[in-house]
Amino acid sequence: MAITTEISAMRPKRVSGACMALLTLFILFAFVSMAPARVKWSEVVGLKPDLAEKRIRKDMPTAKFQVLKVGQAVTMDFIPWRVRIFVDSSGNVARIPVVG
Repeated sequence: MAITTEISAMRPKRVSGACMALLTLFILFAFVSMAPARVKWSEVVGLKPDLAEKRIRKDMPTAKFQVLKVGQAVTMDFIPWRVRIFVDSSGNVARIPVVG
């Protein structure tokens, strides 16, 4: 009988609906608070990539940058701390950099 009591004590408890709702709100708040204030920077088009990175880093200090040539193949995944900078043949920013 003591073994059955120990086993039943090890079963996970059910989480109430209210507790689950609070947990969901907390996770949602955490994601929203981590989002950058801006998601695109049109003012850097025409600049050199290093100057564009400096300007973007003012708004998004944790950004990781990918400098790519226009037309270069990219993955379709979304990464919230990545900013892709597309450059033309002269090495200037050709498209508006965006988060993702």
